[in-house]
Amino acid sequence: MPRDIDGSGRVMTSWMVGVDTGGTFTDLIAFEAGTGERRAVKVPSVPEDPSRAVIDALEELFGTGIAPSDIGFFVHGTTVATNTLIEEDGARAGLLITEGFRAVYEARGWSQPDIDDLLDPFYRKPRLLVPQSRTAEAVERLDFTGAVLKPLDEDGLREAVRGLAAKGIESLAVCYLFSFRNPAHERRTAEIVAEEAPGLRVSLSSEILPTIREYPRLSTTAIDAYVGPRVQTYLLRLGAALEDAGIETPQLFLMQSHGGLMRIELGARFPNQTLLSGPAAGAVSGRALGALVGRPNVVTFDMGGTSTDIAVIADGRIEETDSGRIAGQDIGTPMLSVATLGAGGGTIAYIGRDGLMKVGPRSAGAEPGPVCYGRGGTEPTVTDANLLLGALGAGSVLGGRMTMDPDLARAAVREKVADPLGLDAIEAAAGIVRIVNSNMAVDLRLAFQRRGADPRDFALVAFGGAGPLHAAALARDVGIAQVVVPLAPGLNSAFGLLQTDVRHIYVKSSVAVLAGLSAGAMEAEFRDLEARARADVREEGFDETEAVLRRQIDMRYLHQGYQLAVDCLASPVDEAEKAALKSRFDDLHARVYGASAPDEDAETVTFRVIAEIAVPKLDLPAIEAGDGDPSAAGIGARELYDFEAGGFVPCTLYDRARLRAGDRIEGAAVIQQFDSTTVVLSGQSATVEAHGNLVIDAGDAS
Repeated sequence: MPRDIDGSGRVMTSWMVGVDTGGTFTDLIAFEAGTGERRAVKVPSVPEDPSRAVIDALEELFGTGIAPSDIGFFVHGTTVATNTLIEEDGARAGLLITEGFRAVYEARGWSQPDIDDLLDPFYRKPRLLVPQSRTAEAVERLDFTGAVLKPLDEDGLREAVRGLAAKGIESLAVCYLFSFRNPAHERRTAEIVAEEAPGLRVSLSSEILPTIREYPRLSTTAIDAYVGPRVQTYLLRLGAALEDAGIETPQLFLMQSHGGLMRIELGARFPNQTLLSGPAAGAVSGRALGALVGRPNVVTFDMGGTSTDIAVIADGRIEETDSGRIAGQDIGTPMLSVATLGAGGGTIAYIGRDGLMKVGPRSAGAEPGPVCYGRGGTEPTVTDANLLLGALGAGSVLGGRMTMDPDLARAAVREKVADPLGLDAIEAAAGIVRIVNSNMAVDLRLAFQRRGADPRDFALVAFGGAGPLHAAALARDVGIAQVVVPLAPGLNSAFGLLQTDVRHIYVKSSVAVLAGLSAGAMEAEFRDLEARARADVREEGFDETEAVLRRQIDMRYLHQGYQLAVDCLASPVDEAEKAALKSRFDDLHARVYGASAPDEDAETVTFRVIAEIAVPKLDLPAIEAGDGDPSAAGIGARELYDFEAGGFVPCTLYDRARLRAGDRIEGAAVIQQFDSTTVVLSGQSATVEAHGNLVIDAGDAS
């Protein structure tokens, strides 16, 4: 991003700022594109109004001499939509569905509980975001081609809308059968709703997810209606707060679930696309870090205050998916394949109804936080246990600006966990860490199994405030030979916000036999999607020529229930490209499934256009080189609990800010820094690479 000179001749700096809001802390990274200068800020999150923490972080940044007018590019990673689902405090939503199909949502696509659910004697199905009591049927019907079989009964629809409005709904999801082929009935419904219930937020499935299969489309639309009002309110409040803070740039972006950026205004219209905003930023940063240290195969391990996110990146590619589940709710929006579990520094330990110790998924969050923070917490957490075991010290949080009280932690662990089980406080604390590590190890193994990947071929990229505390032990348990800890692990997701491009995905299902579909009809489908893409590019303040458009078609063999995405390379589509598409699909099917059918015809299922606009990205400069001796960074010693030895062992403490490239640290060691703490176990070693990242040799992974 260029630097400008105003009328006075003063050089105008142009800072890029990324702000990631987590459950416990809100992180800010600022990067001056012209000089490479960086600033970092970490402040407590404000759950009741996350925008306040964003402004708190910006005000601290402004205190370092950066003016609001110096910010030329702002990116935000938000957990508002995700937390709304998890905490079940979204809008009171209603649903309009085609007559005779009101049970589709309740049937949930005939999904079954997974293995973990079946093992839980207290399992309960996730509740519907829109119950039957707030569901109404619309008399209308389209066939699979989009032709009208039964016209929309507008009088009956008006009565249904008035009935739902009388029940106090705040938003309305509309999902009619085959509306992805013909959105006319849904669009007319939106017009009628505006007349009968002005101000009611409406989510149309033909706009949210215009793809085949009614249940994923319905569930995604219901999610959009459920989280939409809260996300929209938050983003409008944030936009006003940024304006009040003096930030004038129009380049205000959100991280999307698929790892690309979109303007905040679009985020307010399509909140379902931000459900994995924060975790996606972490995966993007992990990919960039793997490339930097020459490890294209990495698994990211992002452990924060309330949750842990895991993503497998093979050959530098983050797996994407068009289906996922968040807090028990199914979503069909394109997203990075990130697994999330309720394990973080603030995760609470307790005695379950079966009399056994449990850890998570409940979290103490930002308020009151772990007991040792002295903010009124009474339930012991993973952070409290790590403090008692020596992995953390009293001044480990925010570079000592926030102190922790081990006496408070010990009393809570003893009262809530140790005494009921007949253990002492240290034994109970060790049990807490063992359990949370075991839970995370299971999810790491499952992430590899789903990809058919061997952990020995990967490095574990550990970040988040708590990730580097647990990474060395997890790598040893799972069989990963190397751990990479970024320069600022607690701020790593904020880094990821500044390491990606503006990106939008446009989809529309159109099921047809390839041989019977004309090249002109295929080109028309792509042109419609590209017109939407160019309109959004203009709305975001970019020139159309800056956008790179990529075409794909999801294809399958006849009678298959799954499809594969195939790149469409020629524009406009012609008969030669049709033949090439079939050939590429055959080859892809053979690579993925080990078999193909070149002599059989194929079907098109969904047309897709991916629009990308390159923006400046944060770079990590090399740090000062050392002679391999880390002693100058030593700041003392203490006892660290060793799980293999079953007791405490002496360890050396280091200040990470004083480490130089090439320095080598032998475990047991604890490396402290402003935003996180890294543990190196006995028998392991850590080396500082050229850009300041720690590379831990976790042991034999053969």
